[in-house]
Parts: sequence; structure tokens; C-alpha cells
Amino acid sequence: MYATRLAYVHLYVRHLEASVTFYTRFLDLQVVERFEQTSLLVSSENPAHFELALSQGEPSGPVALGFALPSEAEFQAAQEFLRLEGVPFRKEDRGITWVLCLKDPDGNTIELFLDRRQSGGRKFWRGEGRVQGE
Repeated sequence: MYATRLAYVHLYVRHLEASVTFYTRFLDLQVVERFEQTSLLVSSENPAHFELALSQGEPSGPVALGFALPSEAEFQAAQEFLRLEGVPFRKEDRGITWVLCLKDPDGNTIELFLDRRQSGGRKFWRGEGRVQGE
């Protein structure tokens, strides 16, 4: 087998500017390029050319996108920011992750998550949403 990593996601959206505003305001992505009916966005922590492409068009169906938060403090800050901005969200404790679930303007699920596994990652996970020993 060969090694891969997810490089980008391309979504078709009904209202390009509303979606760009959502992803830049609530997920801190930056627009790096615009052409025709497409905007390319990237997170501040990634040196890639882009991670998310948004194109004007009919969405192909609901999608779920996960954005990692680096610390419990950032998780709390994200929760407070969404609350203050009046963005509807729900909080889930999935054992190995804490998740803030919200919707983008096209109804796609956005998950802001904190990975709660200790260093060593997968060896602690039984595949049941719980860290071994919890």
C-alpha cells in the first residue's frame, strides 16, 4: 500500500459569498484565490495552496467536515464564540473527542473537535468511541 493524506475538499454551494463568509468568519479560513465561480480557502496553520474549494452550484448532498482544535482552551473559545455569535450548535462527548456540531449555509455538518486521546493515539482507541481505561 502507499501513503496518502487528505489534501482538500471541494463543495458546491448555493450562495458562494454566504459560504465564504461562513468559513472565513466561523472557521478562520482565509481566501487565497478566487476565479470564475470558485473560491479557494486555507487554514492559517497549513502551508498548502488550499484545503477547501467552494464553487457556485447545486450542492450534491450533505457532507460532514471536521476541523481539529489544538487544545481544550481553543475548544472552549470556539464554543463561546459560537454562542456569542448566535450560531446554533450542539456539543457531543464522543469519548475520544469532544465535538461542536453546526451547519454551514448549505446544511453541511461542520464538526469542530478536540482529540482527547493521549499521546500514542490509535493504540488507546478500541474503535468504540472511548479511550481504553475510561
